[in-house]
Amino acid sequence: MQQSYRDNINTIKEVYPGTYQIILDFPSNKFIDHIIRDSHKFIWVHQYELRTGNKWSKLQLPISDRLQKSLLARQVKYDFIIPTNEYETIKGEMPNGVKLLQINHLPPEFLDLTKIEGKSRYDLLRRECDYLFEIDLPSAVDYGTLLSNDKNYLNDLLNDKQINWTDLP
Repeated sequence: MQQSYRDNINTIKEVYPGTYQIILDFPSNKFIDHIIRDSHKFIWVHQYELRTGNKWSKLQLPISDRLQKSLLARQVKYDFIIPTNEYETIKGEMPNGVKLLQINHLPPEFLDLTKIEGKSRYDLLRRECDYLFEIDLPSAVDYGTLLSNDKNYLNDLLNDKQINWTDLP
């Protein structure tokens, strides 16, 4: 008998050898507070998009390594990394619909998450960054995903009494 998508919510599934996933039922950015650990030094926000829509906004942006300009821009998308202990200072400004990772080592320049998918992605993240998790949260009411190579970490989350898994924050 084939399982439905709903049957896989809030359960750990091995999606690639040594990489495990939990499908999250309608999580918001508030869920991130429950999964960050002090054991990992950095938060890497991937493909962060300013929520200005198609509106042109005046922003201070780099033109090159040497030059920044105040200019009108829209649809600005970028990656950034901050120390884990600074996440608290930005979390209230981040809209729903983010993809972020918690890592222990800064990623090498060749590691471009927009070009690497599947098993190779998680092997590289484990080897190069010592990642704890990657979470992809929806911008609207939808399912999210949480991936990690640490099955014990995911089990601990599922058993955490502070997390209401039937009504995620």
